[in-house]
Amino acid sequence: MKKYSGQIIFNLIAAASGLLIFGATNILSNTPLAIVAVIVLMAILCYGNYFFVKLAGSGRKAFQPDYIINEQTFESLDDPESYIKVLKDLKDYIPCRIEAAKMIEQWELHKKKSATLTAISYSGGVYEVVDQDVESVMLSNMELFIKRTAIMQSSTGDEIGMHKNYLRELLARNDKILNDYTNLLIEASQLTGEDSGKAEVQSLDILINSIKEYRKEIESGDME
Repeated sequence: MKKYSGQIIFNLIAAASGLLIFGATNILSNTPLAIVAVIVLMAILCYGNYFFVKLAGSGRKAFQPDYIINEQTFESLDDPESYIKVLKDLKDYIPCRIEAAKMIEQWELHKKKSATLTAISYSGGVYEVVDQDVESVMLSNMELFIKRTAIMQSSTGDEIGMHKNYLRELLARNDKILNDYTNLLIEASQLTGEDSGKAEVQSLDILINSIKEYRKEIESGDME
């Protein structure tokens, strides 16, 4: 409903304006003028609705800038909060609004898992390093996400579908790493005493390998 609010408001204003004009000028008592007035009102409504439909097809809302992502966007990316801010803006960009919301959700989930790992294991050591690596991976995926949506802004039709598939691949990779992180939490929670600070945990190796494989693909250009 929200995404059609502009179109609904336009139709209501146009219809109300027509009624006021007809009532104030008594045009309806003159058949030829009434016909012309109705035709003009219908033309305005048709053009207005075409405008909104065309905007929706391009993934934009009425009065929204042509480009949500621009040069200044990338200059502003200096901490996690700045990445999240851009993703929140992308929630208003129709072609990737669902994917942007999912990316934000994944980041918030990572922060919760990170706090949990700190709570159930000794701070520092290999756990902290791996947690920082996971954060680095997720920020890299956010940057790749933002870059691809920048390209989407000047794409249409099949191209947008191709870009959406790429965004979903990034989300799937985040899901994989977050799932590995969950397994790490489970194993870490089963250790007690000094054992909880050791690195001999199978899921820890799996998570580390997932990060290594991801970085290899980034370096080889497979995720560009």
